[in-house]
Amino acid sequence: MFHPGELAIQDATGVRDIAGANSKMIRSTIPDHIIPFVTSQSYCVVGGVSAMGDVWAEFVVGAAGFATVGSAGASLSISLGAGGLRERQLDLGIGNHLGLLFIDLSTRKRLRVNGRIAAMSGQNLTLSVDQSFPNCPKYIQARRFRAGGASSDPQCIESGATLPDHVANWITNADTFFVASTATDGAADVSHRGGQPGFVQAQGQTLFIPDYHGNSMFSTLGNFLLNPRAGLLFVDFEANRTLQLTGVVDLQLAAKDAKTASADTGRWWKFRARRYVISSIGSSVSAEFISASPFNPSLAGNPMKSVSATRQDVG
Repeated sequence: MFHPGELAIQDATGVRDIAGANSKMIRSTIPDHIIPFVTSQSYCVVGGVSAMGDVWAEFVVGAAGFATVGSAGASLSISLGAGGLRERQLDLGIGNHLGLLFIDLSTRKRLRVNGRIAAMSGQNLTLSVDQSFPNCPKYIQARRFRAGGASSDPQCIESGATLPDHVANWITNADTFFVASTATDGAADVSHRGGQPGFVQAQGQTLFIPDYHGNSMFSTLGNFLLNPRAGLLFVDFEANRTLQLTGVVDLQLAAKDAKTASADTGRWWKFRARRYVISSIGSSVSAEFISASPFNPSLAGNPMKSVSATRQDVG
C-alpha cells in the first residue's frame, strides 16, 4: 500500500499505525458514491513530469461536467478545452503518470486521483485510475468559485529562472497553494497546502514551508524522500493568473532549533525554485473569499519568519 519513502517518514514520526488506519480510504477505483462529486466539478489541479524530468502542477478549468468517470470507476476523463494543459510543461504521452486533485473550495471537500494516461483524443484525456482517496478539510480556505466568459488559450505572461520581488510577494501573501510530487517509479500525486497568509516564507530562490498535521500517510513528503523534485502552483483568482514553480526539495523532519521549527509539528521543508512561469488561466474565473480554515495554526511569533530573515546559507 505504501512505498518505502512513505513508510520511512511514518516510522520517523511514529505514526505508522495511524497511517495504516487512514489507508483504508485508498481505493483502486473511484467509488460510486464519490462519482457525483467528481462530475459536478469545474476545475482541478493536475501534476506530472515534463519531458525534461521536471515536476509541474497545472490548473485546469472547464464547465461543470468537464470530468467524467468510466465504468466501475476504473477510468477518468477530463476535457482540457482551450484552457487545458500546456504540453510545453507536462509530458502527456500514453502511459505517463498524472496526479489529479479535485477540490471544492466552498465545501472544503477534495479527492485525489492518481493513474496513467490511457488515451488522448483531441482535447480529451483519459486516465486509467491506480488510486483514489479523499482528504480531510483541514487548512482549506473556503471560497465560492465561479467560472464565466469565453475560454481562451492560456498565455504565458512571464517566466524565468530567478524569482523577482513581485513573485516572492505573491508567494508570501498566499494562503493556499498546490504541490505535485512523484515517486521513483514515476507515480504522480497532487496535494493542497493552506494556512494563514505568510505561512510560506521566501528567501531568494528558496521557500520555507511548514508541514502541518495531516492524515499521517505522508504521500507528498514520502515522494520527496525518494525524489526531491516538486512542482508548486499558486492561483491568483482576482487577476485570472497562475504561478507555477518547479524545483527541488530539502526535507527538515527533526528540526531541533526553535528558529527553524514549524510552529505546528516541528517539521518543514525547503523548496529551491529552478524556474517559474506566470500564465493567464484561459477562462474568466473568480473565487470569493468566505472564511479561513479554523485549523490554520497561528502565525504569532512564527519561527518560519525567523528562518527567512536569518538564514543566508539556503540552497
